[in-house]
Amino acid sequence: QLGDKVVAAKIQSIGTFGVTVNAGKKPFDDERVRKALTLAIDRYDAVKTLSSITNLELIGGVMHPESQWALSQAELEKLPGFGRDHAANLREAKRLLAEAGYPNGFKTVLTNRNIKMPYVDLAVYLISVWKKIGVDAEHRVEETATWSQSRLNRDFELLIDPYGSTTVGDPDEMLDKFVTGQPENWGRMSDPVLDDLFSLQSKEMNEAKRIQLVKEMIKRILTKAWRIEGLWTTRLEVRTARLRNYEPMPSHWNNRRFEDAWLAAK
Repeated sequence: QLGDKVVAAKIQSIGTFGVTVNAGKKPFDDERVRKALTLAIDRYDAVKTLSSITNLELIGGVMHPESQWALSQAELEKLPGFGRDHAANLREAKRLLAEAGYPNGFKTVLTNRNIKMPYVDLAVYLISVWKKIGVDAEHRVEETATWSQSRLNRDFELLIDPYGSTTVGDPDEMLDKFVTGQPENWGRMSDPVLDDLFSLQSKEMNEAKRIQLVKEMIKRILTKAWRIEGLWTTRLEVRTARLRNYEPMPSHWNNRRFEDAWLAAK
């Protein structure tokens, strides 16, 4: 109805939704269990299913898939849950669960925030696919303040957990949640190899060398399934066509001072 009175822009956000695993609680201290959960997810089907009802539209690792830090598609497909042979992934997931002592699966709780898009939509999808390997996840939906406190207190088994960047998506900002003892390490994970890699990349001045260190870190996070990566988000921004000298940014927090923007008469 507004026609050319508005301008719409679709932006690739530096934000991702996935599942944080509480490594301090059994059975999630077992790498085989974590890996089984990520193997059960067909991310290529997830994009088709969820992109029509949510802003979850991109497959990637724990750095934005189109950034210089990202793994290539070929590198990504070698990691658990990103290969395209989903039948083989399901067989491997069941084998790992049996090896870990759960041949018939197990019951767990997936804690979530009471916002439909994309929190609840993603959770419903994940719960349905985990049933294929015998994992029965109760969906515990909490009001935002309660969910935030559950995350802060590490009072969860599995948690729908978004994260992203308030600036430009630098690894120092994005990957510190995988470092032992960091405040946003909600899952209590501790991996000395990741700690060392994070420290090394943070001090590396050569960008090419830093990229390689970051890629090593990404591969280890996803191989060990310290985080069950979901999908990366896009953002639809609609503004009046009268707004001038404004450029949409990939972060909610960027370009919000409007100090150089102005409104035209028409």
